[in-house]
Amino acid sequence: MNKTITLKVTFVFSFLALLAVGTLYKEVLVLPFLIAIIVFSFFFTLKQLAEMTWVILVVASFFGSILSIPGYESLFLYRILLPVQVLLLLLTWKDWSWLNRRVRIMLLLLLGWLLAAAITLVWAKYPVAGFRNLYYIIEAIYLIGTGIYYLDSKKKLERLALLLCGVISINISIAMYEITTGLHLKKSALNGAIGNVQFLPSGTFFNPNDLASFLVLFLPLVLVYMRSETYFGKIIKISLSVMSVYIIIATQSRIALVLIAGILFLLIVKKSWKWGVLIVLSIPLILQLPAMQEITKQVNRTYTEKDTSTDFRLEITNYTWQTIQDTHFIGLGPGNVQMALAQYFPADEQNGEGGVSVHNFLLEVLANYGLLSALFLFLFLYFVWQFSFRLWYENKGKEPWYMLPLIISIAFPFISFASSTTLEKSYVWISFGIILAILNHYFKRTELENEKNHTFNK
Repeated sequence: MNKTITLKVTFVFSFLALLAVGTLYKEVLVLPFLIAIIVFSFFFTLKQLAEMTWVILVVASFFGSILSIPGYESLFLYRILLPVQVLLLLLTWKDWSWLNRRVRIMLLLLLGWLLAAAITLVWAKYPVAGFRNLYYIIEAIYLIGTGIYYLDSKKKLERLALLLCGVISINISIAMYEITTGLHLKKSALNGAIGNVQFLPSGTFFNPNDLASFLVLFLPLVLVYMRSETYFGKIIKISLSVMSVYIIIATQSRIALVLIAGILFLLIVKKSWKWGVLIVLSIPLILQLPAMQEITKQVNRTYTEKDTSTDFRLEITNYTWQTIQDTHFIGLGPGNVQMALAQYFPADEQNGEGGVSVHNFLLEVLANYGLLSALFLFLFLYFVWQFSFRLWYENKGKEPWYMLPLIISIAFPFISFASSTTLEKSYVWISFGIILAILNHYFKRTELENEKNHTFNK
């Protein structure tokens, strides 16, 4: 039997077996999906299936349990596709030639982060929480690595940007519905909320901060990579930008509002400094418009009426730092600092698992995994920023996409303050996969050009 056909058959039967177990043998619920997989497997090569599955996995990650099997909310498309994608990657894997040396070093630093974190599991008080936390690190590294692997050309980034445009549009539509009605999707943490909080938007995400962070990370990608030669395309980009800013204001996420305003201004100035000057000069006039009065009030409330939230987070930060010192910087163990913080706060301020979210990912890493693991991650973030800065600095006068990795890498530390559990947010690590894919493609292209020049000079 042909090797390709054998691999296809192996994939199909493995996937059928996985779904059979996952749905407790109630295959009827997924029959249309299974038939589609079988049909697709005979029309596409295994490598094409792997790439398509990864793209669907990325899109599904933004919807979570919304795309679940009826009656099995914990079994949603992202969780089903993840092991399938791993299997496809293993079946189609060739070698490491696709990976640039510098990007390979960054991935090794992430593996160092994981291994050093795993060591702290030895003395973790809550091993179950520890294993769960380590799984999310593995998932994060996988999303970053496969992002580099599959997004190996500008054309693929453009296709992904088009899909992300659809995801952002869906979230804007849902958010507008939430703002108007106060009703939310089943997965939203705002279900059952009363008062003004009821009208905050969360889109397809768990809470408003997640929605705001998603827009900050992925709107720039859409604006840079989605083609817009026509007036219709330009109108779509302008509409997405305006509506995204409005939604972020409605989420009351202070960090996200500052970030999106700064990012959009930089992109506008990059496109045309004249438009940037015009917008700055027009701001006082725009703020006087009747339609802007309510938005202005909302912004004022966002920055002046959230003292309780700020004080609560500062209190968490102080207790986290105290915990780090008490453990002499060796870490409590993966996922254990959240449980340790619970002793300082009443039950109504704890999450559903009886812990307290740190709201500061970098500090959380230090508290959970200790100084050694934190150093690996901090070095990774430093190299990402350094290479992103070099990419922008060496190509300042060229296309806007050269500044995209720098924008996202700068935004990440601030977003990690806004989000309660950054490690579990798959969209954050997908954005890192996109950053490293851009850097990897650029470095490989530069190396190839240098080799050609060297050969020519000889």
